[in-house]
Parts: sequence; C-alpha cells; structure tokens
Amino acid sequence: MTTIELANTRQVISRGTLVPAQPARLGQTVLAQPARVGFVATAAAIPPIAVLHMEADAAVDPVSWTISDYVVTLPHGMALFGMTAAALAVGAAALAHGLSPLPGTRIVRGLLMVWAVAAVVAAVFPTNLRGTPEDFSSTVHLMAGAVLFAVLPIAGAMVTRRYRRATGWGACTITLAVTSAVSGLLSTALILNRLPGVIGRPELMLPPGILQRASGGMEIIELAVIALTLLRSTPRVSQHR
Repeated sequence: MTTIELANTRQVISRGTLVPAQPARLGQTVLAQPARVGFVATAAAIPPIAVLHMEADAAVDPVSWTISDYVVTLPHGMALFGMTAAALAVGAAALAHGLSPLPGTRIVRGLLMVWAVAAVVAAVFPTNLRGTPEDFSSTVHLMAGAVLFAVLPIAGAMVTRRYRRATGWGACTITLAVTSAVSGLLSTALILNRLPGVIGRPELMLPPGILQRASGGMEIIELAVIALTLLRSTPRVSQHR
C-alpha cells in the first residue's frame, strides 16, 4: 500500500460510514477480514450441533426436549455444544472487532461481545438432567440462554439501521432487517414461553423444543447475515463535511 493509500485509509476510518464495497477493493476494506472470520466461524458452528441431533434416538423428543436437554443426555453432547458455542463466540467477537474503527458502534460492539460471552457461559455451565432438581449450573445456563436469545436481534436491528442510513433499502439491508425481525419474534416467543416456569407458574403451551430450535437456528442465520452485510460494506469519507 502506498503512502497516499495509507493516508486515505486513515481518513476513511476516522469518518467511516457503511456503504457497499466495490468487489475489486473488497480486500482493502477494514471490515473485510473480520467479517470473513465472522462468517466462517458462524458456518463452522453448524456441523457440531447437527451431529448432536444426529446422535439422538427414540428416547429423546425434539418437540419437548430443548437443545440443552440433548447436551446433557446424549454422548459427546457437551463437547459438541461446546464447539458450536465457541465458534459462534469467535464469530461475534470478530464482528465486534471489525466494527471498532467505526464511530458510533460502541453499543452494537458491546452487544456482540455480551452475546459471545453468553454463548461460552451457556456451554461451560450445562443445564440439569431432566427430572432432577435445578442447581447453580442450570440457573446460570438459563440466564445465559436468555441473554443469547435477547441480545442478538437487538444488535442486528442496530446494524440494519446504520446500514439503511448510509445506503437506503438495498438487498442487504432488507435481508438483515427481515432476519433480525424474525429472530426477534421467535426469541420473544421463546422467552415468554419459558418465563412462567421460571417464576413457578405453568408454562405456556408452545412446544419448547421446536421453538428453541427455530429461534436458535434463526440466530445463527442472523449472525451470518450480519457478517455478510459487513463484508459488502466499506468505510468512506463523508461527502458532507
């Protein structure tokens, strides 16, 4: 990179907003490498959780059993879920790091890091076996899970708003907006479905296993869409000084 290009890059970072990148210059953007890491890490989270479900037999019920129940019941469950959680945490942390040069991203970066930490905590502190009393580990796991499902849709909505202000309603903006909205609706339904049981009341009638898998799958998709959105964007110098 020449001295002029380096100077231009520094000026771009200091005044950065998100706009679609030209394919030829994508590798030169400050967001490209972290966004690629985020996308690859998110994709790497899928095989372990898929293997976990492939190990299930007739004794487990995907309708009423949550993923956490699978983890503590099936062979290699904790190891497989740990790999998925670690990959998702790396992906979210990479995206947070990629956004760090851009002004006005502190909150969304904080949310992504909180989400990454919650993923690790949920793996380190497993839930209790079905039919056994809840303990400290299961309580921590439940709280970490609530953070996981609550935080990412908010982060996605914030990235959507920033991108829309810079580029308008393009394909990336619409995709991220829809993904974040669906993820938010599923997460809200999941939390509301679980909340009565937490306070000692009868739980709602929605099937927890299916609802959690739908919400969890959508969050993985949302994280990947955030990564792709950032991969197609680049900081630029504002034309309005």
